[in-house]
Amino acid sequence: MVSMPSRSATPPCPPGRKKQAPWKASRLFSFTLFANGRWKLLVAGCAGLSLHQVSEALVPATIGAAVDNAIEPNDAGALLGWLGALAVVFVVLALSWRFGTLATERSYNYGSHDLRQLVVEQTLHPRGMATRRAPGEIVAIASSDADRVAGLSWLISGALAAAAGVITSAVTLLLISVPLGLAVLLATPIMLLVMHRLTKPLENRSDVEQSTAARAGALATDFITGSRPLKGLGAEDAAMGRYREASRTSLASALKAIRAKSAYTGASTALSAAFLAGIAFFAAWFALQGSITVGQLVAVVGVAQFVQGPMTWLGFLSVELARKRASAARIAVLLEEPDAVPALGSSTTTSAGSAAQPASAGQPIPLLELLDGPDSKGFPPFTASAGEIVGVVLPDGSQARRLVDTLGFRIPAPRGVVSIEGRDAADLDPVHVRARVFADSHEGVLFRGSVRENVAAADARLQERAMAAAAVGDFVSQLPEGTETVLTGHGQSLSGGQRQRLVLGRSLHQQQPVLVLHDPTTAVDTATEAVIARGLGNFPDKALVLVTTSPTLLAVCHRVVVGGADGPPETGTHRELLATSAGYREVVGS
Repeated sequence: MVSMPSRSATPPCPPGRKKQAPWKASRLFSFTLFANGRWKLLVAGCAGLSLHQVSEALVPATIGAAVDNAIEPNDAGALLGWLGALAVVFVVLALSWRFGTLATERSYNYGSHDLRQLVVEQTLHPRGMATRRAPGEIVAIASSDADRVAGLSWLISGALAAAAGVITSAVTLLLISVPLGLAVLLATPIMLLVMHRLTKPLENRSDVEQSTAARAGALATDFITGSRPLKGLGAEDAAMGRYREASRTSLASALKAIRAKSAYTGASTALSAAFLAGIAFFAAWFALQGSITVGQLVAVVGVAQFVQGPMTWLGFLSVELARKRASAARIAVLLEEPDAVPALGSSTTTSAGSAAQPASAGQPIPLLELLDGPDSKGFPPFTASAGEIVGVVLPDGSQARRLVDTLGFRIPAPRGVVSIEGRDAADLDPVHVRARVFADSHEGVLFRGSVRENVAAADARLQERAMAAAAVGDFVSQLPEGTETVLTGHGQSLSGGQRQRLVLGRSLHQQQPVLVLHDPTTAVDTATEAVIARGLGNFPDKALVLVTTSPTLLAVCHRVVVGGADGPPETGTHRELLATSAGYREVVGS
């Protein structure tokens, strides 16, 4: 049997993502076909399918020989011999097809898997991507486009097999009649050229069809995932309108491609039929003239009928190649997306989880510090140490999101703005920063799996503490299987508040010493929010930073900093700021 290559794709790129060569369609094709020893599978697949086509082309020739050498002279012994030869041809035909199909299918599946790995590694790389892409678009690229590019193994195996079938047919006809063999050899390239010219409209329309279908699929995925928020905002009609427009555009493109394909299929079938009729006519004429025997006439008609299939397949070669080039181009654009966080200019990175800088003059260094400066983008300065809960109030929601993304290193931290354990975050690698600071986005999502797997704490005690602080227990106990209840559809069976509490529980169990929480209770009721606020005080080993305007959460903070106003940043407790700051009272309320 064919050996199976490793399932792993190329080793993950280092944090700096130094690439040997840019990703282009040609490099993706080479990677798909040859990486991880897949060339062995490709060679085996080509050999098996080619032998299958050769055997299939020999079937009518064997039958014709049996007619001339056994049936016509009425020789029973010779007939048994030729039937045995025909049986051998059929056995080789069947086994070679099985062997070639198995090898090519493995090559296809492993290639598709490795392409998906490339897309996933790029999407989840610590430095991120400069251009934000919708999840549905990435899913479309990682699934349909990856599968289509990986199908190149089938395309090559099928093309070589078809070529082997045509060559065998031509040689067989040459052995029977030189004019007939030459006719096949000369007519084949002419027909392929004509078919290639006919495929041009189909190539263009197929590319448009793929692009519009990918966009419609991406919109559908995104709308299904965000159906609850859309309903809450009353934006269902607008969402449906956008999808309806994209779907109709995709449908129109698909119909154009189908019409072009139908026209091409009709034209190629007509050409193949004309070719078959011509070969059969001249073979019958030669038989009447006595140039070929009856058995040879049977062989010629059978071979000419068989060769229709390989020739038609070769005619589709350029169309399929164009479709795969279009998909490879989309994958290449994603893989060449620049980093959201540029690579460091100097080798000042530290390993993930390294120890903090030693204390200076007996004063402990804060785990996290936001500094005031010309590049601080209006963020209020603050420090956060273990056992502290620091509230950050930013009236501008977009500025609050930028702060969380900066602390989570999803966007570059300007030099001199963020300090992690006494080190400038601009000089640290994202892997190190995220090993010290966890800053999930407000739109945290749940994954398919049980409630326990979504919280996923390695230590059962820490998991219980996180779930208790997030007030998860009161609704988990009502689920059919408790913490083992499997969530589907990103937890769409749960209410918005229940999902938010599970996401909060997952955030609170993280191992990083600094946890940044962005509006973690916007979907829960007042009583539950009070329970969560009290539970946040049970993490003396962590520094909690709450980016929020919730008075209930701010009331349990040891310190609150306010930014984004016209005046200078303000600092104090929740009570102090309520008493002294009119701007704080306006934003937060009492």
